[in-house]
Amino acid sequence: MSRVGVPQLQKRLDGLIEFLNPHWDFVNCHMVNFLTDFHWGTFIPAALRNEIGCKEDLELAMEQLFWQTGKSTSKFPEWESFLSKGEQERLSFHSELLTTVDQLIDGPENATQLSIREFMSAKKCHEVELTAALVDHLVKNSNQGCYIVDAGDGKGYLSSRLALQYGHHVLGIDANAANTENALSRNRKLQRAWNGLTERAELQSQGITPKRRGKKSPTRDSSKTVPALENYKTTARFITTEINFGELLEEHFSKKETSEICLTGLHTCGNLASTCLQVFHAQSDCRILCNIGCCYHLLRERYSTNEFFGNKALMDMQSDFGFPLSQYLQLKKVRLGRNARMLAAQSIERTLAAKELPNMTLYYRALLEVLVCRHAPHLKNELQVGKVRKFEDFKEYVKKCASKLDAPWLAAIEDTELESILQEYAMEKHYLDLFYLVRMSFAPVLESLILLDRLLYLKELGYERSYLIDLFDPVISPRHFAIVSIKPSTFT
Repeated sequence: MSRVGVPQLQKRLDGLIEFLNPHWDFVNCHMVNFLTDFHWGTFIPAALRNEIGCKEDLELAMEQLFWQTGKSTSKFPEWESFLSKGEQERLSFHSELLTTVDQLIDGPENATQLSIREFMSAKKCHEVELTAALVDHLVKNSNQGCYIVDAGDGKGYLSSRLALQYGHHVLGIDANAANTENALSRNRKLQRAWNGLTERAELQSQGITPKRRGKKSPTRDSSKTVPALENYKTTARFITTEINFGELLEEHFSKKETSEICLTGLHTCGNLASTCLQVFHAQSDCRILCNIGCCYHLLRERYSTNEFFGNKALMDMQSDFGFPLSQYLQLKKVRLGRNARMLAAQSIERTLAAKELPNMTLYYRALLEVLVCRHAPHLKNELQVGKVRKFEDFKEYVKKCASKLDAPWLAAIEDTELESILQEYAMEKHYLDLFYLVRMSFAPVLESLILLDRLLYLKELGYERSYLIDLFDPVISPRHFAIVSIKPSTFT
């Protein structure tokens, strides 16, 4: 298995930055300002705009450039070229930087894959099955006994599977004390039902339809041992680089000093993913890392301080920076911006699979910003509307916003003006849809920059056995990349 080197990662990061440099304002724009700040004319290159002349062109462009799988057309050559250049920057286009599970795993994996949807969604089941199997392999290939720490444990989905199915000692850590108690409660219920659930899974794997729950199967083996509850513990802590996993494990499991630690996390939120990489480096007994991050908008950036609305206060709670991690990008002072991080967490794969256009709420919110500029210009870019539910049309949307924001000036706007603004900007809805899709195409490029920065950070520290694995189906689970790192036994 070939290993990705530091120069190779630096070169790819240079390519990403070169591609993104002309587009930073574009990926950081606010969609609510699409109408007020003339985003179509500002951010879409003239060569692309010249190929779109009417509503029919807009609809045809979306169909041929995004919804069709072949995407071979001569109608929009400039658009094709623009989108193709972006696709070539995505991680999925650079398989030489990725490691497959098969490449990482030596020999056949015989672990039973159990689809236990009674206790989680199909999406979470997909994620937990694949992550637990990978972590189990990594732990079993360690030379000494290995305890598992699950960072951002949440409801304990991954921890419970590792403890019950694979028999590992797992300490779940979550900053929210309520989460840790709920995780234990869920694990107790799961433990009581475990043998029945595994039996159903085994029957299904043989093509046999199990009897409905509640009807005891004549084939049930009542002699099966119920998995032990002692394997799984939780604690409520805010994880920083100062935390001592060894002491926590000794407190909960009487951990031996020579035991190794595997630090894992399934969709560790925001800065926690970066912190996990830093903790992995800081603690010598932490020998294995398997982390899948998410919520990039909650990353604390080293060189970007312009946070939108309440995010800055949240960022200031973090003790460490989450981006960039690598010395290489720190020297370049690379910054993303809050909206670019928000965009990085979007899923172009899911959007294309569902042929999904933006919700009407986005268009209405852009129209609302036009009203703001007309009637309360001092509030431009200041209103945080949030989710507005159950409205029939634009008039009702404005009414609900006026009530939610306690804005008499908004409530006082006449229906005739609302009808007029709808007519005035009717065509802009179609431009907004295409603009949304073009901007969405940058999402995997921005995510590539974040993930390769993390991989390079580990490589710079000398962890040669560090890998980026495309672990999940991207349509099912948009955050589908795992960072895996294994310290050599002689590493100090």
